[in-house]
Amino acid sequence: MTPTPSPQRIGIIGAGTMGSGIALTALYAGYHVVLQDVVPPMLDRARGYLEKFLTRKNLQDRLAQVTLTTELADLAACDVVIEAAPEDLSLKQDLFSRLAGLCAPETILATNTSTLSVTAIAAAVERPERVAGMHFFNPAPVLPLVEVVQAAQTSPQTVEAVVDLAEAMGKTPVVTRDTPGFIVNRVARPFYGEALRLLGENVASHEEIDWAVQLGGGFRMGPFQLMDLIGIDINAGAMKSMYEQTFGEPRYRPHWIQVQMTQAGRLGRKTGQGFYTYAEGAPPITPPTPPEVGENAGTLIVSAGSWAPGLSGLCERSGYTLVGHAIPEMTPLAGLVLKGKDEGALQAAVELDATLPPSVPLLCQCADVSLIEIAAQLDYPETLVGFDGLFFTNGVLATLVETPFLAGHARQAAESFVRSLGRVPLWIPDSPGLILPRIVGMLINEAAFAVLDRVADADTIDLAMRLGVSYPKGLVAWGREIGFGRVLAVLEHLRAEYGEERYRACRLLREWARMERFS
Repeated sequence: MTPTPSPQRIGIIGAGTMGSGIALTALYAGYHVVLQDVVPPMLDRARGYLEKFLTRKNLQDRLAQVTLTTELADLAACDVVIEAAPEDLSLKQDLFSRLAGLCAPETILATNTSTLSVTAIAAAVERPERVAGMHFFNPAPVLPLVEVVQAAQTSPQTVEAVVDLAEAMGKTPVVTRDTPGFIVNRVARPFYGEALRLLGENVASHEEIDWAVQLGGGFRMGPFQLMDLIGIDINAGAMKSMYEQTFGEPRYRPHWIQVQMTQAGRLGRKTGQGFYTYAEGAPPITPPTPPEVGENAGTLIVSAGSWAPGLSGLCERSGYTLVGHAIPEMTPLAGLVLKGKDEGALQAAVELDATLPPSVPLLCQCADVSLIEIAAQLDYPETLVGFDGLFFTNGVLATLVETPFLAGHARQAAESFVRSLGRVPLWIPDSPGLILPRIVGMLINEAAFAVLDRVADADTIDLAMRLGVSYPKGLVAWGREIGFGRVLAVLEHLRAEYGEERYRACRLLREWARMERFS
């Protein structure tokens, strides 16, 4: 079987948000489109959507290239059919079985499924070698990525034809194996899952977690804003599908908060209420504004270490004098411990604590160590403040960590210091991995698992995450930048504190960490 090399007529099943978006994308590229849906009002809504956006681009004449129909048989003459029906395996299998009897043997049958097995869908077709996944991202006319999914039965010729079609539609295709969640929906799971656990553990509010991710990590949207946009029910369904398809892999375990909100009908933007309120008159979602950097003067005692990259330079540029040890009759503004656990953070904290006056705060990075573990060894634990050094200079938000016995004057001094560096302070209780090291570390770990499972190579996975969900950096590249050894240390800290397989480090991540010694 040889697929048609240059399709002219594209059939699309489902006139919802995704189906209509794919139809518009095809029309922009000049194709004739047959858009099918069993619900006539959906087709009426799709017509209005297509007319609106075609007119904006002065392409309203292309509306004549669209056929809207409720009959599946009207897709028989299409060269390619893209299914964008609800995420129900039996429904999709039935549709593909019927399409196989209606369409010509060379017609390519593609599914836009985001989590279901393309192999299982293809099994319902007499010639399964012509079936592939063609996963667009919402909004389809805007986002550039298309995942081309090769099922166990898909022929190389079909993969090539779908790649060519995606490129002709102005998209960037990435080829992936048919594994649960493919690339993007699999690798992105910790973005939501760890954020939900942080919320459930009362580490921070959903607004604060979103601020940390946006202002500290450089992500375009926070996890709770994004869940509201996607639909909490859709996001929870994807997590449940991943969990079931992987036979209970703990990294994909659904969270009760999502389930409860779905039961309550609080599904996000589409219902007017999710983690945020979208009713008319509701206040806009506005992150805090970073303070202006003032003219600073003073001395900081700073330890050596690589767990706060760029922080020493930021302090110097902000007007501070840095020294490596106490000088007689000197009253420093603060002591900064930049080391990680393996570099002797505890020892550095104890040494600084012994030299600092009780009025001076001691700031210690604690992404890979419990702050209370350090506090137990100090003479003045009430002045100890933790901070996230890994992401301190990555954005304009700085995560600060407090113990239950933190003195008020130390808290105020630490916050003033952070603001003097132009950073928004976010206080959280002592929590394993904090916010960003935990979320980003788990994302990097999931990317390593995807490479190990041969879902795609590292460069392809990085490209998919940047284009499909607008991550600020590819995750493997980000891990290399942070240091795989430091990512591994955060994960091992999480696993030690929680005792869960969820936080086990990928074998490949460990290998990458060992290889750093030779670079």
